[in-house]
Amino acid sequence: MNTDRIAIAALLSLSLSWVSLHAAEPNPSKPLAENISLLDATGQIHPLATVSKKKQARVFVFVTGECPISRSYFPLLGRLDKKWNTPDSPVSLTAVWADVTDTPAEVRKFAQEFSVDLPILIDRDGELGKRFQTKFVPEAFVLDSEGQLVYRGRIDDMYREIGRKRPEATEHTLEDAVAAVVAGQPVKEAKTEAVGCFYESYAPLPGEAADVTYTRDVAPILFANCVQCHREGEVGPFSLVTYEDAAKRARQISRVCESRLMPPWKVAERHGEFEGQRTLTDKQIETLKAWVAADRAKGDPADMPELPKFPEGWYLGEPDLIVEMPIEFEVPADGPDLYQNFVIPLDVPEDKYVATVEFKPGAASVVHHSLLYLDKNGAARKLDAKTPEPGYGTFGGPGFLPTGSIGGWSPGKTPRKLPEGLGRLLGKGSDLVMQIHYHPSGKVEKDRSKVGIYFVDKPKQEAFALWTSSFLHDIPPGESDYKLKAVYTLTEDVTMLSIIPHMHLLGQTMNVVAELPDGTTRDLLHMPQWDFNWQDEYVYAEPFFLPKGTRIVSEATYDNSENNPSNPSSPPQRVTWGEETNDEMLYCFFLVTTEKKEVIEPMVVDRLTREGIDRAAARLRLKMAYPSGQLKLSK
Repeated sequence: MNTDRIAIAALLSLSLSWVSLHAAEPNPSKPLAENISLLDATGQIHPLATVSKKKQARVFVFVTGECPISRSYFPLLGRLDKKWNTPDSPVSLTAVWADVTDTPAEVRKFAQEFSVDLPILIDRDGELGKRFQTKFVPEAFVLDSEGQLVYRGRIDDMYREIGRKRPEATEHTLEDAVAAVVAGQPVKEAKTEAVGCFYESYAPLPGEAADVTYTRDVAPILFANCVQCHREGEVGPFSLVTYEDAAKRARQISRVCESRLMPPWKVAERHGEFEGQRTLTDKQIETLKAWVAADRAKGDPADMPELPKFPEGWYLGEPDLIVEMPIEFEVPADGPDLYQNFVIPLDVPEDKYVATVEFKPGAASVVHHSLLYLDKNGAARKLDAKTPEPGYGTFGGPGFLPTGSIGGWSPGKTPRKLPEGLGRLLGKGSDLVMQIHYHPSGKVEKDRSKVGIYFVDKPKQEAFALWTSSFLHDIPPGESDYKLKAVYTLTEDVTMLSIIPHMHLLGQTMNVVAELPDGTTRDLLHMPQWDFNWQDEYVYAEPFFLPKGTRIVSEATYDNSENNPSNPSSPPQRVTWGEETNDEMLYCFFLVTTEKKEVIEPMVVDRLTREGIDRAAARLRLKMAYPSGQLKLSK
């Protein structure tokens, strides 16, 4: 039996070798050197000839429906379709579906959901991908009338790297290339680096003798670290619960895990310092890379672990109070990320203490994270009244000084109650201000998120916030390593519970240290790569004591150069402190508690007083430095 199998394998290998020797070799400079005809998702035939007498420029964009970056470009491609795909246009635009595992029916369903009208070619055997030597999705290619490849690369510079998105594109690379071709001019930059998911083309092997297999080695990693979000109905853009799910994305999974973009965990502490740690070990990452090298071997079904069981409904059981957005909010198909604040009156007849919250996104595909602020002064209602749409938009904070907070949510975060008897104050008469970060997905979505609130049965201690802050930002354009420090000295003994760093788009690193009165120090947080899109609260696994007189020092760095892919300005502009997208901040918030209830209010009042003085001084300093009003001052 084994001899027969070897003989058959040898004959198959010889046959494949003969075919490969006699098949047309891909010509990267002329991908359509040999004519080819393909069907689109609707069944229409598209002959792709070497030359085109009618079109001066033919544009091909490789796409998929699951890669978040690819998906986000469909509205723009739709606008280009209306502009280019007209009878008199010298340009044609065609999308190529890069996922060889999707059926035409699945592509049609996606096109209907995302209102995509442009032709989508079905490249079932990956032939077009081979000819163009596609590396990423989305990736654009432009052929001139002679079939010569004159441009390949990104569509625009909205994304400079994975996980780093500008508020808006500063250059329209593909459109500029097409305009040059139509004008008979050389393309200024014929090749750019596309940013997106890997173009995956795989032929899985049985893997009976493979050193690394899916069932034995990879599935346990994905089940333990990924499927909480990457399963049907959750926030992950695709599922990772089956072999096929993982195999078709193997290189992309390896890539984002090796760069530690996924799982999302931005602090350096990876040894149990914080609860809910979402990280992979170096060995696990090497296993994922080795699996790709082993041709995505499936392995023995007997090695397959059980899929984790996730609770249905509310993770911690029925909440004491459930509140939701008053009405749906429509998230546009494309454009910059949105930070929308929804004011929800809380009918709480007396002061309550909150043990934890559980947030449930209404439209999981567009809800990135949420922060839950409290307002007893009606400030948020006034801001809300000024806008016609549900809620009001801000960038960074909620646009007012909150009177408290009851937590927040980010993908993968499991709700956990504070230690027994401990809670955050939810004052009588407070409004909940639900700030939600939305990232458009490529189609219009309607969101109506809700939050479950769990109260403390027998409150013993209050958890409250203190913070470090600085308003001394004055970052010159081109400065790649601007340093700033913020310091706060504790006026009473406290127990540290959690920490929340905060900067804007130029922020790069943050280190936070406690300098104790006895001369010793304690590291509180080290963030080697700040990412505004992945803000989180880091809860200490073991709360710890800090005595009165402890100096909490937060040190941050900023990059205001062209090399910062998140820089909202191109070319870079001078940046100072402020609330807007193009401004900067340095905050680090701490959730603390104390056994002396009577000192809480004086501590908070002292901190707010210092905050007010520092902000006023910063506004005065900026006004004196820029008297002619070159820079807008925040309120």
